[in-house]
Amino acid sequence: MAAPHIVLVGLMGVGKSSVGRALAREMKWPFIDTDTTIESNEGRTIADIFAVEGEPAFRRIERSALESILASSQPTVIATGGGVVETESCRDTLAAARRSGARVVWLYATIPTMVERTSRSNNRPLLEGDRESTLTRLLDRRGTLYRSVSDAKIETDGKSVARIVREVMNEVANVQPTSPAGPRRVRVELGERAYEVAVGAGAIAALPQMIPPDAKRAVIVSQVGVPSIPELDLPTHLVHIGDGEHAKTLATVEDLCRQFARFGLTRNDLVIGVGGGLVTDVAGFAAASWHRGTRVVHVATTLLAMVDAAIGGKTGVNLPEGKNLVGAFWQPSGVVCDTNWLATLPERELRCGWGEVAKYHFLTGDDLLTMSTDERIARCVRIKADIVAQDEREGGRRALLNYGHTFGHAIETVTGHRFAHGEAVAIGMICAAHLARILGRVDDARVEAHYRVLDAYGLQSVLPADLDHDALVSAMGRDKKATSGLVFILDGSAGLESVANVEPVHVLAALASAAGVR
Repeated sequence: MAAPHIVLVGLMGVGKSSVGRALAREMKWPFIDTDTTIESNEGRTIADIFAVEGEPAFRRIERSALESILASSQPTVIATGGGVVETESCRDTLAAARRSGARVVWLYATIPTMVERTSRSNNRPLLEGDRESTLTRLLDRRGTLYRSVSDAKIETDGKSVARIVREVMNEVANVQPTSPAGPRRVRVELGERAYEVAVGAGAIAALPQMIPPDAKRAVIVSQVGVPSIPELDLPTHLVHIGDGEHAKTLATVEDLCRQFARFGLTRNDLVIGVGGGLVTDVAGFAAASWHRGTRVVHVATTLLAMVDAAIGGKTGVNLPEGKNLVGAFWQPSGVVCDTNWLATLPERELRCGWGEVAKYHFLTGDDLLTMSTDERIARCVRIKADIVAQDEREGGRRALLNYGHTFGHAIETVTGHRFAHGEAVAIGMICAAHLARILGRVDDARVEAHYRVLDAYGLQSVLPADLDHDALVSAMGRDKKATSGLVFILDGSAGLESVANVEPVHVLAALASAAGVR
């Protein structure tokens, strides 16, 4: 019997190949692009086949290749050619594969998006001439056929590849990745205060194990719209805090503590922060302050919180003068990172998380892009856990986790948080790379490597032209890490290092370079 393959169909330019490769990494399956297979088997391009033998001959070759691929007993992610549904025998082959457990997903994009994407390639024999009218005609002809062979339809416009992959996996939930291992456990080694981070799909099931056995009640701190956690076997009180950086204040902490008092929370009870970095920062600081220290467990529901904010015990709130200027180190009793929740995140929330993930590329040199999302998140957690275990209170190596943050925090402050944290950090890393080059620490190739990583995550990498550079430098001078003049984490031949007393003139030059067009 054929394997339960995942087959992606759709017109040219909808993202079948890029989504297919990323999906294959998540599933730990091989990836096959039928067009690439055909070209390899035939020893010539598809354009040459069309030119010499015509479309009917190509469709016969395509049918044979598809039948051979689907007959394999090895589960595979398959990206098909845009016209595979034109041939009745191919449609019959897909129908037979579905009866054997395969799932066919139609990826769809608007005509302008497909025109833009297909313009990057000349190997499109059916799109010669007016691409817009040709694609419109093809969609009119093939749309019904795609629908007839598919189990699901997913739009790809304006979405990251990671988001589309999650949506595909949700649609084919009955098709399991190879050797599902369940949530990964990463231990943060801090002696008697050590704790575990559970990472992976369904990791929320680990929450009851993280609740201290002597806790008699818990306050759950969250926000409206954040996923709820399963019912717990102890009395709970839910408190919603506001959205946005304007809610990350001492006033919010005071309100939380007053609600703790009304609920009767003692220092032997528990605070549970459920949400993104704002929630874990505020809930953690409130827990650290209540009765001079009450235990806290974090349930991270955003990518940023999973790879950074919820781990390591840094908590805090903002003042008008800057971010996170008031806070405390307060380690949680455990952290849950259920990656199923990533599929529910708005696109901007995902970008914020990828901005933090990007910095880990430069901390260790790991090629994180070759890993599945769950593996990548767990690896980021492992890197941070190891650093926190060595330097809990940021007296040395832990400062490296702030790569891009000095610039990033200044961008957030000066723009009134027009940029979300992860977006600002991403641009901040580009600024830091240019500063390192100006100081002779790295070469142009290393700066370009920063752009490549950010591009891979779909992150903005150009400093907006409308920002006041002098205002940015002034904001950096108020950064809590600015204990010896302007202090930055910078790349170099020995890796990331803390560099103090950087001259403002060099910082201004770096900002000018980061604002330039590549």
